[in-house]
Amino acid sequence: MSQRIEGSPSTVSVPSYRATSQASSGKPVEAIAATRSTDTVQLTDDAKSLSALHKTLDSIPTVDHQRVASIKQAVTEGRYRIDADAIASRLSHFEWQRGG
Repeated sequence: MSQRIEGSPSTVSVPSYRATSQASSGKPVEAIAATRSTDTVQLTDDAKSLSALHKTLDSIPTVDHQRVASIKQAVTEGRYRIDADAIASRLSHFEWQRGG
């Protein structure tokens, strides 16, 4: 079982349930009692930062639909020009950054 932990507290109590039994003979146990206990989790500052970053990234759309529509319109009208030199330069720079 997993639980999503949200919020800003650095310590969160999460209820957990553990099954206990009395049989040690290998025979099937007829009744298993569930006992409730509380586990404590402490979140580091890094974990809080990652959670905040995750929320920020979730709010950013993955596709800029307005830009896509603008480029489609430019292609349709023949106004979209491909600058091969600029593409080659950016690819070269990207490879240089990667160490390749």
